[in-house]
Amino acid sequence: GIGIEEAVHLLRSPPKWRFRVHTRMETRLINIRLVPGFDDAMITAMIEAARKTHLKGLILQLYGTGNLPLLKEDFIQMLANARAEGVIVVACTQCQTGSIMMGKYATGQALKRAGVVSANDMTVEATNCKLAYLLGRGDLSVKEICHIMSLDLRGEVTSQNKIPSPPFSSAYEEAITKNF
Repeated sequence: GIGIEEAVHLLRSPPKWRFRVHTRMETRLINIRLVPGFDDAMITAMIEAARKTHLKGLILQLYGTGNLPLLKEDFIQMLANARAEGVIVVACTQCQTGSIMMGKYATGQALKRAGVVSANDMTVEATNCKLAYLLGRGDLSVKEICHIMSLDLRGEVTSQNKIPSPPFSSAYEEAITKNF
């Protein structure tokens, strides 16, 4: 026969409030899928042009756990400049499963220093909708939105303590983890 196993730990409790549709969604967002060999000058020009029309959010689809070529220092600086001007920059993965881990590799650390926010394991669509909703509310600061992006509001993101660690990249890391 066919057996069905329920993942009871994934079931959410019923909502406390009645259903509401939020219609004030911010649409001044750009979603960019980065690929190896991307021309950062072209992408920078596109983002600079969008900032002139009051860009509010930028979603970057990165490789794996949140990587892009490390040699793109001008690109990372442009992201930091956008953040300084109030544009929320969110990194999400192109992978079907997995999560952005901003501090795992040097590139992720550089993005984190530039103010890029992790989408964790949210899909691109969930990331876009959540950012559009939070920006559209109009009652949240940029700092609050950046913080809320990592919180689970409706089952769109897995809590950080429930995301398994990636496989160890070296015997050294594995030894350190076992000893502490």
